[in-house]
Amino acid sequence: MVISRHHFKAKLQIAFALSMIVIGRIHADDGLPNPSIRPEAQMRSINVFAEALYWYTSETVDWAFTLKSNQNSVKTTYKTFVFDWAPGFRVGLGYNFEYDQWDTRAGYTWFQSKAEDHTKGPVTPAFLAARLSFLEPFSKGRARLDLHYNIFDWDLGRFFSVSKSLSFRPSIGLKGGWIRQKIRSSWTTPNLLGFFFLTASENLKQTFQCGGPKGGLIGKWSFGDIRKHAFSLIGQFEVGYLWGHWSIRDKYVDNLATVIRVKTSDRNFGSFVLHSFIGFGWDCNFNQDRTHFGLKFGYEIEDWFNQLQIFTDASGSQNNNLILQGLNLGISFDF
Repeated sequence: MVISRHHFKAKLQIAFALSMIVIGRIHADDGLPNPSIRPEAQMRSINVFAEALYWYTSETVDWAFTLKSNQNSVKTTYKTFVFDWAPGFRVGLGYNFEYDQWDTRAGYTWFQSKAEDHTKGPVTPAFLAARLSFLEPFSKGRARLDLHYNIFDWDLGRFFSVSKSLSFRPSIGLKGGWIRQKIRSSWTTPNLLGFFFLTASENLKQTFQCGGPKGGLIGKWSFGDIRKHAFSLIGQFEVGYLWGHWSIRDKYVDNLATVIRVKTSDRNFGSFVLHSFIGFGWDCNFNQDRTHFGLKFGYEIEDWFNQLQIFTDASGSQNNNLILQGLNLGISFDF
């Protein structure tokens, strides 16, 4: 029994010594960031960033339809806008607080896009003002949609280091601005005797104003570094719930002195917007680590729920999403 007690005591001492070595190793200052410990201070700095955007717009808008009949059936074809790729930009300013790695950012995004389409008759306009003229079908139709996007963002966030290579930045903030869409269409048809052409035009305008809270998360995984140069994979997801106000106006004019105005009641309700980005980053410190330069390149998607609220006489009330997606090339300076 005495020998067994000595053996048991020796085992306890060995286990205690090993546990102290392991704990000491875990909490040792080996140069790796400890996610459970927040740094007490960091250098105050100003952040300036600019991003070049090259986006593609997706939105379902039926602006006209054609009817072709034979002996047994009638074929209906809806004419829908198809957008081209277009450039835009995002600029902003931020501030890195001296304490605890908190930072704040404010930015402005500008983007414009357009889509054009045309068709031959017999063609019937989809929007209500032209349908109320009772002159359809027309022999020719042409339409253009112009999109103007102006959105402001502000957020407050903090970076957390999970490991030497992985960090996250949760944030909360505000998002708001306006999105305008203008649809201009023109119509032509000869009269019954063929002496002159009847021409008509219709202008429809939707103005969307919004504002509300948002929250998001940025993840950054550094997969390689060479001296003061670091290379990383960046992912971002953000969601906003915005109060939205829609104002919709429609006006039709033709060369018979016909003027028709349609005013849709303004609409007010909450709307979701989702934003995501994935890409690569390059970071470099210079000027004795007092200045930081960052470069990122990737693909982003922004989905505005229920953005299109116009009424068409072809398919009724619309609740279609506006999706903006494409390339993002950004640079940033901290000094």
